[in-house]
Amino acid sequence: MNNESEILLKKVTWGIFSTTIILVIFLIFIKTFEYFLKLPFSSWLYFSLLFWIGSLIGFFYYVKGKKDIVSINRAHLRFFILHVVMLTIAVHYLGGIESFGAMLYVLLIIYAVFLLPEKHRFIVMLACVLSFSGLVFLEYYGVIPHQIVSRPTGVYKDIKQVSVRLITALSIFIFSILVSNRYSNTIERQSINLLEIQNELKIVNRNLRKKVKELELAEVGLSEAKETLEIKVTARVQELEELTQGLEKKVKKRTKELEQKIVEMEKFQKFAVGREIKMIELKKKIKELKKRNNKNY
Repeated sequence: MNNESEILLKKVTWGIFSTTIILVIFLIFIKTFEYFLKLPFSSWLYFSLLFWIGSLIGFFYYVKGKKDIVSINRAHLRFFILHVVMLTIAVHYLGGIESFGAMLYVLLIIYAVFLLPEKHRFIVMLACVLSFSGLVFLEYYGVIPHQIVSRPTGVYKDIKQVSVRLITALSIFIFSILVSNRYSNTIERQSINLLEIQNELKIVNRNLRKKVKELELAEVGLSEAKETLEIKVTARVQELEELTQGLEKKVKKRTKELEQKIVEMEKFQKFAVGREIKMIELKKKIKELKKRNNKNY
């Protein structure tokens, strides 16, 4: 299910909820009027309202299974036609053309304008016109009995009164759909713009999350590289320390060997110098001896 289908399903759900609340309030309202003003409302009126509320609940579970916009709109249109039928029954038992039933059709038309596509809105308005006109004429010609709620006025039998009220009601129907349709189109355009902005924000948010994830992965990589480098540096430092210690040992050993050789050289030098001195002394003695021998001869 895409975003538009989700938005439409939310609108339908909101419509079902609000209509249910209105019908419950209306049911309590007429029951209160009947109790305090002693108005003779038919039991069929209560039955139709309860059936209407039950159908709303059933439609809610039915439309939840729809996944695409076309299926939701078709189901919603069929349910609006049921709205018109149930409203016509309720208006009949409220007093027909003598009641405030025409205003209920106006509310239904405005409700359809904000929840249905433009083509379906006019279908609902046409259904309201035909249903209300048919109800008026059926009562006028006596095909169905007129329901008297308060004192009888006979308006439903007066052709002039019927014509004036019917034309007025139909004019209000047309005016209400034209005006509300204009505002609805403006709201729909704004909704589309908001939806586009919302989609753009979702794309930006998705890209930001992707970038954040990339940064997190890069951070993890840097951490691992840092740990690896630290391990290598530590190992290299340890190697250098070991090498330094080895060199120090070698230097000490070599120094000790050199010191021993210097001592030996010094001994040898002393020995050699002493010997040279003895040789010189011997040479002197030999010369003296030679001189003595020469004198004796």
